[in-house]
Amino acid sequence: MVGAIAAMSSVLSEMESLASAASGPSASAGMVAPGLEIAPMGGASFSQMLHAAVGQLDDTVASASGAAQSFAAGNHDIPLSDVMISMEQANIAMQLAANVRDKVTAAYTNVMNMPV
Repeated sequence: MVGAIAAMSSVLSEMESLASAASGPSASAGMVAPGLEIAPMGGASFSQMLHAAVGQLDDTVASASGAAQSFAAGNHDIPLSDVMISMEQANIAMQLAANVRDKVTAAYTNVMNMPV
């Protein structure tokens, strides 16, 4: 789990450096294609959203692990069905995170392989 977070952090820092390099000279308003709008700068950045999503994933996995350990230690206040549901939710969240990671990595590779 820690290795996955470290890998996501390195991808995040690379994306932040690319974003800061890309935001050098800004394009004038007349160069925007028709139908496209420039997003306001006040919203959450991609890195903030990614950090929040990874934190939520970590919380989900920690909660499921805690419930399983508590049940295994003999605490029967938590029903087995709740433990199984939380473990499956954590499993699905991990699969989703892995798929998103793969898509982001593929997109990054495609962009880096584009001729200039």
